[in-house]
Amino acid sequence: MKNLLKKNEFYVGITLIVMCLIIGLINPVFFTLANFVSLMRNGIIMGIMSFALMLGIIAGGIDVSFPAIAVCAMYLTSKLMESLAFEGPVIVPILMAVAIGTALGLLNGIIITQFNLPAFIVTLGTSSLFHGLLITLAGSKPVNRLCPSMENFGKAQMIRVTSGSTTATCTYTFLFLVAIMIIVHVILKYTMLGRGIYAIGGDRVSAERAGFNVKGITIFVYTFIGMAAGLGGVCHAMQARMCIPTDLMGSEMMCIAVVVLGGTSISGGKGTVIGTLLGLMLITVAQNSLILVGITSIWQELVVGLIILAGVSLSAYKELKNSRKIPKILDDEMEV
Repeated sequence: MKNLLKKNEFYVGITLIVMCLIIGLINPVFFTLANFVSLMRNGIIMGIMSFALMLGIIAGGIDVSFPAIAVCAMYLTSKLMESLAFEGPVIVPILMAVAIGTALGLLNGIIITQFNLPAFIVTLGTSSLFHGLLITLAGSKPVNRLCPSMENFGKAQMIRVTSGSTTATCTYTFLFLVAIMIIVHVILKYTMLGRGIYAIGGDRVSAERAGFNVKGITIFVYTFIGMAAGLGGVCHAMQARMCIPTDLMGSEMMCIAVVVLGGTSISGGKGTVIGTLLGLMLITVAQNSLILVGITSIWQELVVGLIILAGVSLSAYKELKNSRKIPKILDDEMEV
């Protein structure tokens, strides 16, 4: 019990339960199966990108270019499929978007490692570069009709629930979220690559001395983020059944909040998939269910901001408290 109380996931879970109870008591519609399915659907895109982003933050870096990568991947794919009048299987545009995202993520990783530059600065620059080149070269006109296979996949219902007069659906894109979550969990928990990611975030120099290929691992992390961004982008286009080249821009702050709120240390070296899942659930509930308690859209952003600020402040306070304990322990050992 003592160890449980030390974990950030415990407090995020309690906050999530309390919030759900309050919303449900005020409006019982919250506890309907239709609302649960709706929340599942609303968390798909943010979840895909948040779980990948978690790897970058654990490794001691941060990527703010993934929304631009997602937009480039989904828009270029949609535009090309439209110009070719493509009528083949949906796997082709999905793989194309993933390939575009992977290439742009790889470029981020190479620039960061080869020039030894801060990840935040590099990805801030490439975000503007990628999106600017997209608008300049490919245009900004929305693709209002996707190719048949993408549109059909976006309309296909994995789950359909009716509660009273409300019908909620969840598409098969939810399976991509589950896949990314499992892949990240396996990498972090069962592979040397995962240990290397934690080691680099904890202390880069020590990781190098321990024999970890720091450059290679860093390139992998940003390539993986790019891949997930490409996948998230094409999933967003298929769910919306259209593609606008400004969609998803600005979503990086919310994804970072999901990861940090879930207990991942912003300085690196610490983080779990369970924590990020809880953070995703908390933000999704806060974003999509506050209207059920009468909080209008004007105030929702303020409330979500306060929740994020409280969660991140708690995490920062705990880290500060732990950092103060270390000198005290060392002093006690020296006295002994």
